[in-house]
Amino acid sequence: MSQRVDVVRRLLAAVETRNPAALLACYAERPEIHESAALPYGGVYRDAREHAAAFLRAWGPYQGGREPLGASFGETDDGRVVAVFRHRAVDESRGARLDEDEVGVYDVRDGLVVRSTMLHADPARLARFLADGSGR
Repeated sequence: MSQRVDVVRRLLAAVETRNPAALLACYAERPEIHESAALPYGGVYRDAREHAAAFLRAWGPYQGGREPLGASFGETDDGRVVAVFRHRAVDESRGARLDEDEVGVYDVRDGLVVRSTMLHADPARLARFLADGSGR
């Protein structure tokens, strides 16, 4: 694997192990992080800490387990890294579960992620899970 893939592999390992310092160490000083506008934390972030905090506010209560993301990685002809992994969430109180494919596209320069775009097949389904636990 290339150095670019290794950076993204470390980033997702930090997500799996809930290691914020290791996560932030994978990002450039002012990365561009894109999330679907359909999500409560959607938009473009230029601060990895701000993005991580918004993501955790939304998903933290539903991701208590340490299930592996099951990530696989590839590198495009133009040097971007694509990671396909599982977005899992459980709300025990509502008996709701979410287990969806997610794709992240990462631009890595000088050993750091400078841009990422998170892609969901159905971002509205994720938003519904966060709103009412149905995910339907």
